[in-house]
Amino acid sequence: VCGPEFADVVFLVDSSDHLGSKSFPFVRTFINKMINTLPIEPNKFRISLAQYSDDLYEEFLLNTYNTKNAMANHIKKNFDYIGGPLLIGNALKKVHTTFFSGSQNGRDKKLFPQILVVLASAKSEDDVEGPAEALRRDGVKIISLGIQDASEEDLKAMATSQYHYNLRTARNVGIFSENMTRIIKETIKHKEIIQDDDEVVCERDSLADIVFLLDESLKVRRNLENLQKFLENITASMDIKAGCTRIGILSFSDETEVVASLERDMTHDEIIQAIRSLSLRDGKAYIGAAMKKARELFSHSRKAQGVRQIAVLVTHRSSEDDMHEAAEDLLLQGVSIFGIGIKGYNITQFKQMVSYPPDHYISEQNSYAELEKYTVTLLKKLQYEVQYRTSVQYGQTERCIETEKADIYFLIDGSGSVRPYFHEIKNFMIEVIQMFNVAPEKVRFGAVQYSSTHQQEFGISTYSNVVDLSKAILNIRQLGHTTNTGAALRFMLEEIKSSKKKQHDSVPCHLLVVTDGMSNDEVSEPAKRLREEDVIIHAIGVKGANIIELKDIAGSEDRVKFVYNFESLKGIKNEIVQTICRERDKRADVMFLVDSSKSIGAPAFNKIKIFMKNMVNKSHVGLDQVHIGVGQYSNVFKEEFGLTEYMTQRDIFDAIDRMNFIGDKTYTGKALEFVSSYFEPLKGGRKGVKKFLILITDGFSQDSITEPALHLRNNEVVILLVAIFRSKSPQLEDITGDPNLVYYVEKFDDQKLLEDKLVFDLCTLHECKQFQVLDIVFVLDDSSSISEHQYESLINFTKHLVEKADVGRDRVQFGALKYSDTPEILFYLNDYQNKKSIIDKLKFQRKGGNTYTAKALNRSHELFTEQHGSRIKRGVKQMLIVITDGKSHDYLELETVGKALRAKNIIIYGVGVAEASDKELLDITGSKDNYFMVDNFEKLKEIYLPIEKKACENALDVCDMKKADVFFLCDGSDLVSEMEFGKMVYFLADIIDNLEVSPQDVHIGMSQLGSFGQEILQMNATLSREERKAKILATIRRKGNPQLGSALRHLKDTFVSGSRIMAGVPQILFVILSGRPRGSTTRVTKAVEKLRELGVCIIALGIGDVRNDEYLHVTHNPEKIITVSDFDKLKTADVRKRVVREICRDCQQESKCPPFSLLFARHPMSLCAQKRNDLLPPIT
Repeated sequence: VCGPEFADVVFLVDSSDHLGSKSFPFVRTFINKMINTLPIEPNKFRISLAQYSDDLYEEFLLNTYNTKNAMANHIKKNFDYIGGPLLIGNALKKVHTTFFSGSQNGRDKKLFPQILVVLASAKSEDDVEGPAEALRRDGVKIISLGIQDASEEDLKAMATSQYHYNLRTARNVGIFSENMTRIIKETIKHKEIIQDDDEVVCERDSLADIVFLLDESLKVRRNLENLQKFLENITASMDIKAGCTRIGILSFSDETEVVASLERDMTHDEIIQAIRSLSLRDGKAYIGAAMKKARELFSHSRKAQGVRQIAVLVTHRSSEDDMHEAAEDLLLQGVSIFGIGIKGYNITQFKQMVSYPPDHYISEQNSYAELEKYTVTLLKKLQYEVQYRTSVQYGQTERCIETEKADIYFLIDGSGSVRPYFHEIKNFMIEVIQMFNVAPEKVRFGAVQYSSTHQQEFGISTYSNVVDLSKAILNIRQLGHTTNTGAALRFMLEEIKSSKKKQHDSVPCHLLVVTDGMSNDEVSEPAKRLREEDVIIHAIGVKGANIIELKDIAGSEDRVKFVYNFESLKGIKNEIVQTICRERDKRADVMFLVDSSKSIGAPAFNKIKIFMKNMVNKSHVGLDQVHIGVGQYSNVFKEEFGLTEYMTQRDIFDAIDRMNFIGDKTYTGKALEFVSSYFEPLKGGRKGVKKFLILITDGFSQDSITEPALHLRNNEVVILLVAIFRSKSPQLEDITGDPNLVYYVEKFDDQKLLEDKLVFDLCTLHECKQFQVLDIVFVLDDSSSISEHQYESLINFTKHLVEKADVGRDRVQFGALKYSDTPEILFYLNDYQNKKSIIDKLKFQRKGGNTYTAKALNRSHELFTEQHGSRIKRGVKQMLIVITDGKSHDYLELETVGKALRAKNIIIYGVGVAEASDKELLDITGSKDNYFMVDNFEKLKEIYLPIEKKACENALDVCDMKKADVFFLCDGSDLVSEMEFGKMVYFLADIIDNLEVSPQDVHIGMSQLGSFGQEILQMNATLSREERKAKILATIRRKGNPQLGSALRHLKDTFVSGSRIMAGVPQILFVILSGRPRGSTTRVTKAVEKLRELGVCIIALGIGDVRNDEYLHVTHNPEKIITVSDFDKLKTADVRKRVVREICRDCQQESKCPPFSLLFARHPMSLCAQKRNDLLPPIT
């Protein structure tokens, strides 16, 4: 079902006169890297190698060598340049008979597909199409790779489907090798599908509009040549073709000239011509004018389709005009700005211009000659910008929503100097509140605006949900006048003190002060008094704000944020929220693994030591909190200290200071094998505690990392990896298993940029989030065999689960009974709706006696009734947790009682302590996966995480959607197997269960995608929950080619005529596909544009080896794309939560068209009105 994972790979490399002896070493390096990267074993990948010119020259066959070292030795000693004419067709014929037939192969082609990788440097002197077709007919999949003067026609004629690549220069083949492992794996999975002529397939991280702003007053021709060479190298590694990377070029001096625009797709040759047309010019640098011209270029970009917008400035001097305002306009337009400063540039101007944080977006070079070595780093940074800047956001948002309780106040500067950008402050406020779980008993927000006076915009208890808060913020009117921050802080002091008097318990209190200038009055004294009231102040300064004054307000440099423009508030928002979200009571085992190889160097190694100490300083180290260990490696692994050696920050600091640099080769794989044992109990690893490995490295490992990294992840160790941009990213992602867990910096000096992010992730990654909608009943053993001390551990176990729940009448409800000889109900599901009351009632009076578990379970039926609060008829899952420490006196009845409860769809989990019986727990729960055994009550802590995970998996997710029409389009094509299709429809049925479907509120529609569509559920169908679920689960896969464009065009009619779009009800389309979207890219894009013009919010879920950017033409919004590696991931709570959140919350905010009946009355010129009028059928 999952398909093959490994293959037999033959590399056929050009060794002709066209390539030349000077380029051949780059090819040799490419082969070496491929051997190092692929997992080569008898039951995994096998590799063979041949080179060719006028004939084929075998190097080694698939069965010649079994080890990487043997292959590397062969290449070092025997793999030499040959020369001669280029006959690719002849080589293909001979490689067919030599490598892809006969006994030398010897493996099942279905399990191990055959792949041929062909490198060519020019047009072949013979025919390639016939020999290539013969290979493909025999099942050989071909990847063609062109360098130098390779023929695009030849590359396409050889390649299987879209797997042809043209890199122009031999030097670039080394950079491209980083993509080859992924391409080979993708080719293994590839199934031939009829492909539309205009289907666009882009390289990874390549979907972007990039404008280079280039200073042409370079004084000497050598500088111009270096700049041109740098640009040629950069663009050679970009996927410049229709629908992928689009390049614009501006040159400036006294005047700005457009060298290449974004109005149309240009070929790579056209871009090279544009670069070579650059010339030396005299004059001054008017960068502000160039920025304004760049804004014009971006107005013709693909921003509306969600394509990433990037500007790169290269200059060696200061701007003669004001560039700050022009840059801010670009930033506000959604353009990410990078600055490359050559010696002589103005660092202050750069900081005011670039995106946030400046240290990431500014690079400094001593001369134009140094640009060439910067090529790889810039390319990585641009790829990172395309791929990761949006994907990281969701995880952070979701984790902060679980913040338990907090009061957060905004104090915002509304003075006259803010006026042009006041709406950016309001956007900042809205984005912050959207990251928290707003409710009366959870996170609350208040806001005060000030200038020369101050006014309360809304109190801390005025609004209790995100929607009302957002409306209130949008309605704030700017005050104007001067800036009196001190008086505003005094007002906040009284406001917060008054609010605290009304509270029953202590809640963390945060004050976010946002200002753009120096205060006219004194701020230190009122700020100090606020901090004395335990108010945590975050001082946020923009543009003209004074850093010293901000420190006086915050009282700590750690809580001061300064940005040069209002757009950068989006960047610091994440950092502020991370600080608020961080919790103290976290338990984790954290190992640092530090690359100490020669390529790191001693100076960088010392910076890594400082970084580790800063990370330790921000962690709560202690016996029952965070444990830290450190190891370093080069050609050997060296333990510095284990997880249990030091329990204070001071001792850990001293041990880190004692570390000495090794300075040899890089064997990361071996080090990962060694460090794995440190998470085991024998070396101090704790059961039931989150495990993290923080790996810090700068480059390519000389041994295999795949297996040891996978072993760590399979043992629930989360790997976080800190690397520099020039590192080999695909290999690094193989280590973490998730690209979002690779943290890049340009150089190790910049590690400080990552500290808060890493600490935040350590606190929140891969743990069960707060579960939201569930009914849970505890059945607790109160027999005499449990001592008072043991009883306390039992109650702590139940208390922990209550603390993790979002308790409330419409959220998580708890019921409980205790038992010994007879059961006694402590409270029903609808008795208590807050955590304190539930925890108090769990601390019951002990009675003791014998253990009659069956009798207690029989009595528990009473708690799962509507009368006593059960919501089973509303689709809320019912969960029972029984905890016992011994054998039951009525054990013969346990199996019958357990079956009776499970027959009512009650999910039972058993916890057995000490003398409890495995068989009895199996009889009760019905599954080995549903019960846990521990040796004693103290070890109940070890199963906190597994029980939390079970609760998360079973809980429904909160959907506050009032009204919506939601249509699901699922993939029923040949790309999906029967088993995968079953998993997909089960997932969709589960998602729909989370939505409050009713004739008045939420309507659901569903169809599947194949050779032709099939409607499964009509949008206005009236079905019960059970009927709807049965209909979905009974869906039969249609098969055929996935015609996505046609399906989306048909859905336009569904949304117009079959929905409530006329009444202004939000319209949502959820598309779920296997693999990358197939079919005409143009047709899909046009259909999506029509749907979005109607106000339809589109969410896409891609399954398999897919990338976010491959789905951008489906959603036109990168934040509406979800990808998972396989169909089994659909079972996870995280994926379900993400989907429900996108449908219920984020899409609600995107569908903003007013009711159709009001369009012309209120908005006579509105886009929605015009587009709906155009798209609706004519009235007859």
